[in-house]
Amino acid sequence: MARPLRAGAARTEITPPVGVDLTGFIARTNPSIGVRDPLYARALVLNDGTRHVAVVVADIIGLPDKSVHDIRRRVTLAAGIPGPSLMVAATHTHGGPATMFLQDCGTPDAAYIEELERRMAEAVVQAHAALRPVTLAAGQAANDRGVHNRRVPGGPIDRAVELLRFDDLTGKPVALVVNYACHPTTLNHTNCEISADYPGAVTQQLEEATGAITLFLTGAIGNVGPVARGETSLTEVADGIVTAALEALPTLTEMPGAGLDTEGELLHLPLQPLPQREEWLALRSQYQAALLAAGRSNDAAKAKIAHAMLRWAERMFEAAQAGQLSPTVDAEIHLLRVRDCAIVGVPGELFVELGMQIKREGALRRVLVVGSPTAISAISRRETPMPRVAMRSPTPIVTMAIRLRWPRRPESSLLPARCNLPNARKSSNGPGRPFSRLVNRPGKE
Repeated sequence: MARPLRAGAARTEITPPVGVDLTGFIARTNPSIGVRDPLYARALVLNDGTRHVAVVVADIIGLPDKSVHDIRRRVTLAAGIPGPSLMVAATHTHGGPATMFLQDCGTPDAAYIEELERRMAEAVVQAHAALRPVTLAAGQAANDRGVHNRRVPGGPIDRAVELLRFDDLTGKPVALVVNYACHPTTLNHTNCEISADYPGAVTQQLEEATGAITLFLTGAIGNVGPVARGETSLTEVADGIVTAALEALPTLTEMPGAGLDTEGELLHLPLQPLPQREEWLALRSQYQAALLAAGRSNDAAKAKIAHAMLRWAERMFEAAQAGQLSPTVDAEIHLLRVRDCAIVGVPGELFVELGMQIKREGALRRVLVVGSPTAISAISRRETPMPRVAMRSPTPIVTMAIRLRWPRRPESSLLPARCNLPNARKSSNGPGRPFSRLVNRPGKE
C-alpha cells in the first residue's frame, strides 16, 4: 500500500537593492537602475512518513558550491532535512543580480549573497512547516511560441511543458511545478532593471490563476533560447507556456506509486587539454585586435566583450603557467523521485537533445530534467563565449559527451547518469553514501 504523501510550499522575496550589479551579459552596463519585476525563491517540501525530499529554486542565474552548501546546512539545522535530499536550483535569469563569478559580468555583493542564502533556506523551512496531505497529478503540455534552437537554424527544441500538481484533500492546489527548456534571455544586455525574465511572468500568472505556489524549473537550455529579444519576446514566451499549462492542468493524471527517494553522484569531469603557449599568445593577440577594432568603431558593447575575453585569456594563461588549473571539475548529478515521477538535475547547460534523451529513456512515467541545478563551475565558465581551442570549461563534456542511461529494473540504482568518458572519475563515496562528501565538505571558493 502506498504511503500517504504530504507537501508544503512557500516563497520568499529575494529582490536585491537597486544598485547591485546585474549578470549574464558582458555587454551590459552596470549597476542596476531599477526593478522591472520582483525576484523570489520558491520551495517545495515532500514527505511520505519516512523521509523528506525538497526543491528550492531562485530567480537568479546560479550559485557557487559554497552557497549551495550553506543553504543545505541551514535547512538541515532548521528543519532536519538532510542535505542530499535538497535540490538547489536557479531559473538562470540573465536579468538578476551577480551571484557568482562570471568574467566581467558584475561583481557579487557579499551582504546580498548572505541574505539570499538565508532567504532561500527560509523558503524551505516555511514549506516544511506547511506540510499537509496531498494528491499528486502529472502530465504534459506543449509550447513552441517564440523559441528556437540558437545553435542550429531549424534545429531541435523541446516543446514539452512538464507539469506536476499537488492538491490538498479538498482539491485546492498547494503547489505546481513547471519544467520547460528555453534560455531566460528574452531581455538582453540593454535591460538594466532587475528581472526574473519570462520565468517570473510564468510563475506570477500561474500563481494568480491557480492559487498554488509555482516553481519554474529550467530545462536543458544549452542550445535553446528565445527567437527575439525585448518585452514582446518575454510576453510571447511566457504567454505560450502559461496558456498551454492552464489548458493541460484539468487533464493531468493522478500518479500512484509508493514513496520518495533521492540519489546523487559526484563526478570528476575532465576538462579539455590546455593549449600550448603559442596558442595562448595567438589568442591574446586576437582579442587585442578585436578590442582595438571595437574602439575604432565606437562600439561599446563589442569593446566590453573583447576586453573581458582578453582579461580571461591572460588570467587563464597566468594560472596555467603557475600550474593552478585543475584537470577536472566536480559535477553533481542529482535525482529526486516522487512516486512515479522524477526530477533529474544535471549541472551545466545541457543541450536539448540530451535532455530529451533522458526523458525518453526514463523508466518512470514522468521525468523532469533540470539543467544546472546547483550552477557549479560548469555554468560559471560557460557564460563567457570562449573559443574551443582554449576552453577550460567542461561544457562541451557536460552538454555533448555525457550519455545518460536510466535503470530499467526496480531494484537497480535510481541514478540515471553515468559519464561514458573513459577518464571521468566518480567520487570515492562508498555505496549508500552517494554524495555525502559533496554535501558535508567545506564550500570551495
